[in-house]
Amino acid sequence: MTLLPGAGDNTDCDLVARLWQLLNSPSSGEWYLGSIIKNGLRVPALGIDIPPFPDVAIGDIPQQTMFDWAAEHLGIAMSDTVLTGLGTFSGGDVVCEPVSGTETDVTLTLQFSRVDFYGGYDVGASGLTGCALAYAAAQLGYPPSSAGEGGDPRLELAAWYRDDPRGLGQSENGKVLVGTYYLHEDTIDAVTTAPASEVPAAGLYRQVLSQQKRSADAVNASTAYYQQQESGEDPPGRPPEIGDRPQYDGGFKTYVYLNMAVQQMREQAGLPLEPGNEFADLQNAMAQFDDQIIAYQEDNPGEHDTRKIMEYVAAAGQLPDEKRAAFGLRGIPVHAPGSEEVVGHVQPWPVDRDRALRAHAARAPRAQAADDWFHVLGEFMDRSQELSLEVAAAFTATSDNKLLARAKSITIRIGALYIILGNEGGFNSRPGLYDQVTYWIANTPSFQDLLISKLNAGLNSRTVLDHLSDALNAGLKKLGLQERHAAT
Repeated sequence: MTLLPGAGDNTDCDLVARLWQLLNSPSSGEWYLGSIIKNGLRVPALGIDIPPFPDVAIGDIPQQTMFDWAAEHLGIAMSDTVLTGLGTFSGGDVVCEPVSGTETDVTLTLQFSRVDFYGGYDVGASGLTGCALAYAAAQLGYPPSSAGEGGDPRLELAAWYRDDPRGLGQSENGKVLVGTYYLHEDTIDAVTTAPASEVPAAGLYRQVLSQQKRSADAVNASTAYYQQQESGEDPPGRPPEIGDRPQYDGGFKTYVYLNMAVQQMREQAGLPLEPGNEFADLQNAMAQFDDQIIAYQEDNPGEHDTRKIMEYVAAAGQLPDEKRAAFGLRGIPVHAPGSEEVVGHVQPWPVDRDRALRAHAARAPRAQAADDWFHVLGEFMDRSQELSLEVAAAFTATSDNKLLARAKSITIRIGALYIILGNEGGFNSRPGLYDQVTYWIANTPSFQDLLISKLNAGLNSRTVLDHLSDALNAGLKKLGLQERHAAT
């Protein structure tokens, strides 16, 4: 155990040392942390009832576009993924630092002898419906299949604008916009639907979004008029125009809170604001699309109809540095914790247009029947090497002099994931494809980072953190150290 210099006469690190001696020793039997994780712990006399938690549900990995194969854009998606083996805890270290008379920060580094990551996979071409539209349909009382198929007219219009070649699909930059959405839609869905108790800015985002009905109605009217024109109809009246100051201001405010929510989830997962993780790449994309909106507003003041806007979208791209500087655009905003206050900026990096175009091509609706598409379903497994978890915990003295432990966050430490795909025979009709897919998985940093980001998010679920907190507090009860001054 490492003790860092801390605050005054706070001697709680002495208690933490005794706690860790208990939890870190296999000779402690049922009180050994590995045993608690694997088997749970039930001691009614002490009010302890902890279920086993050797497995952590990670969830689904959304489709990621891989590469072209025989004129097809192939993607891979993973489902029902699980991290298992936390019960093989094999020891760890503690760093303890008093930060005040009543607060002590503790970092636990936990080692494991074997941890596996497994689930199902689907490799092939796909035309899946965007989950954000499906979620919106469910919120409006429609089944997910009705997002764009005889459901709410607003969703039908949104699906047309996104998917029809006469909408955003008519230009390369429109495809980049939609393809970027496809790449991040699972993260967008997770952020925008996160409980406000866990991601406060997500609740604020939904509240601000619900206040934009006037803007939403105007956008719907303008887009519907454009849809009718593109479909060969002759809608009556003049094209509705959008883009007045309240609409811009409302749109910017929703962007601010969405960026705050993504930042909060990224920080909770312990991920930096730099290329290579899903949350940071989403923040980068949002900032650059917002820059384009500001540039449009500056270059085209006033209100315009959707056709005028589509002409701009068709030619838009990442703003040159000199134009961003001229507009006072400083990069991706970094907000103070839980605040709209911007305390810094990070220089944006180029959006991967080629990857976005591949994602659009893989996901765009096709005339081809689904049963004609190439798909291989199977199971995958990763045998993780040198995996460790870093648990940040706080020990707090309460007003009645009790010492309570709380696990705040978990950060996974792991190298590259070695993913093994089952059902190799499913690729036999396309010789060499299995090797190419496995090579792409092992050597694509963005995909590896996405998987690790998902593992981090799963480990930081409230359930896992609560179980670890319960295990720490159980040890304190066992040693009689819930009374803070019992050691003196």
